[in-house]
Amino acid sequence: MPVIPIAMITTGLLGNLLLVVLLLGDATAPGRVPLVVAAVLAIGGGALMLGGLRLLEPRRPAPLDHRS
Repeated sequence: MPVIPIAMITTGLLGNLLLVVLLLGDATAPGRVPLVVAAVLAIGGGALMLGGLRLLEPRRPAPLDHRS
């Protein structure tokens, strides 16, 4: 079982959920979450999820030939 890609995807998802919770809390009390922190959480979570998904996908050995 590929533990590292699943851990990367889970960490990215949890980072994005944390960002949503922080931004929802910021809506009631503005100014608590700096824009830099929100941007780092968003970019980091997306990068972790994309990296984990890329590791999970099988690689094709050769390019496909679409000629018939």
